[in-house]
Amino acid sequence: MENENFTSNSPIPEEVKNETQEKSCEHKKCRCCLNLILNIISLTGVIVLLVLYFIGHSGSQPTKKSNNSSLYIGFVNSDTVMANYSLVKNIKDSLVAKQTKAEADFAAQSKIFEALVTKYQKDLKANTLTIEQAQNTEKILTQKQESLLALKDELSQKLAEEELAMNTTLTDSIINYLKRYNRTHNYDYILGFSKGSGILVANDSLDLTKEVLDGLNKEYENEK
Repeated sequence: MENENFTSNSPIPEEVKNETQEKSCEHKKCRCCLNLILNIISLTGVIVLLVLYFIGHSGSQPTKKSNNSSLYIGFVNSDTVMANYSLVKNIKDSLVAKQTKAEADFAAQSKIFEALVTKYQKDLKANTLTIEQAQNTEKILTQKQESLLALKDELSQKLAEEELAMNTTLTDSIINYLKRYNRTHNYDYILGFSKGSGILVANDSLDLTKEVLDGLNKEYENEK
């Protein structure tokens, strides 16, 4: 009876019946994972300038002085920097391109898997498979599904690593520039200011945003 065909009334194993549904769910989960990557960079970029930047002043006189204070303070609008710093745009464009490719690779493999599952289900319904053939096909489909899940994890991991590396580049770029900037300006504090941050009101005379942003973009263009 080993070569006996399935009858049309033979029940399709639950594992196989759910293959297409599971594949669809996994595809949606993967897309969510991949989309999450780009959200991280926006958050990380804001954090870069929200953190207090402490610098001890020495040597020459500072360019600005806060009223009624012995501390020399300036601030940078981090929202403006993140919206207008050329490096940020290039990082986001690069991540979008990598994300698009990752999603396309996963979608292509998902489509192949879905076609195999659909064919198997049709063959079962048409009673054209022996029990042994059906069992072998189920085994192959299970292996391909596991490979698909592994691909999802691999693509998500690669995107996460790219995001981390690029955010490190962004953070280093801003902090290193501020250090060089402060060698001649000698502020005690350069604060990050953005909507919804801990700084509710700031004196516009202490705003260094345009000067810092112009300097960042100039250096970035010269290094390209």
